[in-house]
Amino acid sequence: MEPIERELLKIRGKIVELYRMDDNTYKAFATEYLDDDEIVGVGESDDRESAIKLALQDLYIELKNTR
Repeated sequence: MEPIERELLKIRGKIVELYRMDDNTYKAFATEYLDDDEIVGVGESDDRESAIKLALQDLYIELKNTR
């Protein structure tokens, strides 16, 4: 799977990198800041909005577990 399209979004104060893959699935990475040491949430889905939602949920869980 190779990315064919990339979007950088700001949703609910979080930064989301969204990739559309060559098999028409979506992969999203959510962070609080663009930083190399930042905690990242990841989501994958056939649906754009679902991938974003899963990435944000994963980020919130990761942040909760590290604080």
